[in-house]
Amino acid sequence: MTTAPWVEVFGNARPVEIEIGPGRGDVLLAYAAARPDTNFFGIERLAPLAGVIVAAATARGLSNVQAIGGDARCILAVLLPDACVQAYHVYFPDPWPKTRQRKRRLFHGGTLAADMARTLVPGGAVHLASDLPGLVEQMATALRAAGLQQEGEAISPPAWPRTKYERRYAISGTHRTSLHRP
Repeated sequence: MTTAPWVEVFGNARPVEIEIGPGRGDVLLAYAAARPDTNFFGIERLAPLAGVIVAAATARGLSNVQAIGGDARCILAVLLPDACVQAYHVYFPDPWPKTRQRKRRLFHGGTLAADMARTLVPGGAVHLASDLPGLVEQMATALRAAGLQQEGEAISPPAWPRTKYERRYAISGTHRTSLHRP
């Protein structure tokens, strides 16, 4: 496993899990508080929200949290070496439902899925959730095409906290799945 970039970020070589699109960091901060032996890194498209996450982590005394603002596709492709991430979490990404918005979809084109597979450690996982079953299937299809294996339906990471979005809007239920790097 490559830890080089994470030692620079966190000051230690503990395993790293990344949440893509953490918003204000509800899930990321809950995981970090429950699992101080793991580092958590958020990649939020909106830089001010990344700052909110870091400020909240500091206020709570969580030294195992960092976040950055930017496009996850670019960050994974350019900044992360192979086999350096224990798990990815992608919960309730914006579906960009209109055809003209297709290029904005997180998994459009397959490059993000390929970089996620490349940067996962052997046995590492990608956890997905959305209130839109078709969106979960699109993401899972891209990840399977990148070489990940699906473990089954409705598998979620242990003690998965509910996002603010899920509590408010997932009236029809949450669809979850996990895929693993062999």
